[in-house]
Amino acid sequence: MPLEQLVEALRGGVISLLSDGATAEWRVTGAELLDHPEALATTAPGHLLLGVGLDIADRDALGAALRTAEDQSCALAVKCPTPPPPEVSAQVATARVPVLTIDPRVPWTRVQRLVTTILTARRAVAEPGGGGTTGGDLFSLANAVAGIVGGAVAIMDTQQVVVAYSNLPDQPIDETRRRGILGRRVPEDALADHLNREVWVSDTVVRRHRPGDLPRTAVVIRAGEDVLGSLWVAFPDEAAGAGCGPTLQEAARVAALHMLALRRQVDAEQESRDRALRHALEGRSGQGDDPPGGVGLPAVLVGLAEGVQEGGDEEPWEAGTAARRRAALLRALDLAVLDGRSLGHEPAAALLGERVYLLLPAAGSGSVSTGVLLDHLLDRARHSLHRSFTAVDSPTVETTSALLAARRDIDAALDHLRERRAGPGAYHAGDLRPELVLRRLVGAVREDAELRTGIAERLRAHDAEHATDYCATLLTYLRHFGDVAAASGELHIHQNTLRLRLRRAEELFGVALADPTRRLLLTLELTALAGLSEPPTRG
Repeated sequence: MPLEQLVEALRGGVISLLSDGATAEWRVTGAELLDHPEALATTAPGHLLLGVGLDIADRDALGAALRTAEDQSCALAVKCPTPPPPEVSAQVATARVPVLTIDPRVPWTRVQRLVTTILTARRAVAEPGGGGTTGGDLFSLANAVAGIVGGAVAIMDTQQVVVAYSNLPDQPIDETRRRGILGRRVPEDALADHLNREVWVSDTVVRRHRPGDLPRTAVVIRAGEDVLGSLWVAFPDEAAGAGCGPTLQEAARVAALHMLALRRQVDAEQESRDRALRHALEGRSGQGDDPPGGVGLPAVLVGLAEGVQEGGDEEPWEAGTAARRRAALLRALDLAVLDGRSLGHEPAAALLGERVYLLLPAAGSGSVSTGVLLDHLLDRARHSLHRSFTAVDSPTVETTSALLAARRDIDAALDHLRERRAGPGAYHAGDLRPELVLRRLVGAVREDAELRTGIAERLRAHDAEHATDYCATLLTYLRHFGDVAAASGELHIHQNTLRLRLRRAEELFGVALADPTRRLLLTLELTALAGLSEPPTRG
């Protein structure tokens, strides 16, 4: 496929040309990983080399990658921000091969899949007899196949969603087909049979007969090695459909082209929603309350962060660990979108910093609630990614300003849960509202000297100078609402010792524990000071 056509086919911010290297003369025959020496040794000219793990800021590494591409007569794809750094542009400008840039947010696995499936689809169209595969749609295809083989056809994607079905008169039908068409997905009780391994690993048609249902014949829909879905035909009896294998296999090849187009459309819509959500959460979507295009409101916002590991010990923030964590977050984002789609939602997702944000429209067609979806996602992440995550969801938001406020609440809730070393799982921002309000009050007191009386700073300075414990004693006493027995138990001191410290604090610093207003202010100031290595200045 001409390189320019491949770039055009992957438009939408996924891939673009960084340097042409006489692009008009280049044709792409496949994709290969740059860091796979054994494969590169036998790679034919014309491949697109994917620079997985290549740091373009390392001039020597980029130079070596360019030389490899030139030696193999292959194009090179690298992850690079837009616009690229001037030094990178200058280095690739002299390359004798095309250099393409990939959006850093797009996983390499997805780039490889897109390139492979687009090239496979082009080959299928170019094959003899393939020219007639571009007309009609999946419903027309289902009816055409049903008319030829005499059965009822249904086409499903990899998420078990029914994307098309035949509707000819007098078709055979059973309860499973009826419920599948009404719900537009494979019924729960039929999933085990639908996902039977024999079906999905076979290169030919497979006969299945589930008790209580009509007999069926299935064939997997593939584009190269990429599985796109499956085509099923229900027959009135076991004898019907004999010899229909070649027809169904040809139908699967035609369906693959339509499903590739459908996948590209879905991916483009997903990218649009993700981009709109990212801009909205960053405050780049305007000042009004009207949601930007692509953000479906009203909706529920969910924040995901990696949970505190079992045992309470966190990995040190070394460069390698940070990279692994970000990779896990990107995989969690992909998993969240896939799970949302599979359960009937149309989510938007964004990775900002070390957190994944997921927007689930309140009017979605999903048959499960947000809570069930979150539990399912966290369980999948634990088993598939071997990572534990903490999730916090917001109440329903209806405006962009409410969306920004929801993100602030979720961020505060995730910070609060991490500081409290709460276990991974799903939480609700509404349930944590009192803690979030207190955090904001304490944060304001900590940052603004005008909101402090100064007594807490004097107490802390005295503790530092004389090795006393007035701050900890008073804060524990106040948090226990004046319960001497409970406070002394937490401090591991005698009750009389606690009472003596309280009297000395009143004498030395004018602490008025009997005054409700002063008691409240002292609690806020001491809480604001807790955890700071140095007391805040009064300037």
